[in-house]
Amino acid sequence: MAEVEPNNSHQNKEISNNKKKHLPKYVQFLLTGIAGAAIGAGLTFGIMEVKELKSPFYQVEKVYEQLQGSYYKKVSPQTLRQGAINGMLNSLNDPFSEGLSGANQEQVNNILEGSSFGGVGIQMAVRNNKVVVDSIVADSPASKSTIKPGDEIVAVNNKKVSAAQFSKVAPLVRGKIGTKVTLKLRRANSTFNVTLKRAKISQSSLTKRTEGNATIITITQFDVNTAKDLKSALKSIDTKKYPKLIIDLQDNPGGAMDAALKSASYFLPNNKIIMQYQDRKQKEVIRSDKKLSGGFHTSLKPIILINANTASASEIFTAALVQNHRAVSVGQTSYGKGTVQEVGQTQDSEYKYTIAKWLTPNGTWINQKGLKPTYPVPESSLAKLPQFQSMSILKKSMTGVDVATLQQYLTALGYMPKHVTGVFDDETKNAVIEFQKAHGLTADGIVNGQVQAQLYLAVAQKLQDDNPALKKAMSLNLKEMED
Repeated sequence: MAEVEPNNSHQNKEISNNKKKHLPKYVQFLLTGIAGAAIGAGLTFGIMEVKELKSPFYQVEKVYEQLQGSYYKKVSPQTLRQGAINGMLNSLNDPFSEGLSGANQEQVNNILEGSSFGGVGIQMAVRNNKVVVDSIVADSPASKSTIKPGDEIVAVNNKKVSAAQFSKVAPLVRGKIGTKVTLKLRRANSTFNVTLKRAKISQSSLTKRTEGNATIITITQFDVNTAKDLKSALKSIDTKKYPKLIIDLQDNPGGAMDAALKSASYFLPNNKIIMQYQDRKQKEVIRSDKKLSGGFHTSLKPIILINANTASASEIFTAALVQNHRAVSVGQTSYGKGTVQEVGQTQDSEYKYTIAKWLTPNGTWINQKGLKPTYPVPESSLAKLPQFQSMSILKKSMTGVDVATLQQYLTALGYMPKHVTGVFDDETKNAVIEFQKAHGLTADGIVNGQVQAQLYLAVAQKLQDDNPALKKAMSLNLKEMED
């Protein structure tokens, strides 16, 4: 987990890069008046009739003016404008054409523009119920210090941290660029302090690690920096020591189309079809070339991990490599999103709308069908665990769906045998107490929001070790991937 808190949105995206430095400012068509005070009644009627015949937005303008002038309470022009825009987008019955606001808007902007924050350049994870340094960002303050991957983070600015409060660690490490932060670390049996000056850290959607004879690159989404980061990661691989490359796109919801095209081009010979792009007017075949790849090419043939949440840009990348016989895929059938969106902007708001559909190299439209993996592997039963329906406190003698959910988590984590009754009995309470003790929580047998969060985290950690697709990829013989 990076210093910046993760975005857990599962919204599938495939966005073209038309939004670069500045978005176009589209004409505000909802605020035009109909007639000036000096125009006579007959002429006014004539103008209105002509406008009604020529302008597709006459009726919208009419409703707008009526609401502005006669609605029983004052309503802002911005509210009415946004309502009209949302209404047009909703009328398309397209889940991927919608107004952008809040976290959704921020995430799309980060995909297209990149994001940065003040930090020290460490990525953190929880291992064995400890917060540890998982990896270090190149050319960051941490990379120039004595910090190493695997170091346990004990405290930040003298404030103790714990795995149970993992989500609160990142905000402690982040801060204003130029300010200092002191990390207390433990390595083996010794503890030491490291004081670092926070710097601008570009947030990357890509991480790299090694396991056995494999380099494992995980891409959480395709953003403006992904292709550049992937190229750097590929260049740094010791192919003699780690001849196998695994690219994990599980739960990757997509992102910027250009990033997927550039990333795919690194693995393809020139003039190979990456994808086909079809709008209402024409079809375009996009091929790999030196301009797209920047002249960089790798001979590695990756094993790509996919699942039901692998979507859009990540499906473009996967299909391009697999159908050109430059990779194999492992896991479950992907999401199946075969459309491309563009981001538009008015003076007050941003929105995205579908502009085209895309086809795989062999001309298949995977929309609502997905990509079938080369090597199908069932997902872990841990991934199927339900979420709690509420943050209500659960304790002995209570019954309900959330109690049954609690029992499923405790069973999956090994704290009780299969016991899904929906009744919070003594066996359930004892299992909760054992879980609380193991994770440094108050051992009172009561399940509150903190315990729920720790249950989610514990399952996520176990899921990393119980990843059937990764295990299958690790077992594949490289010769099985040859043409």
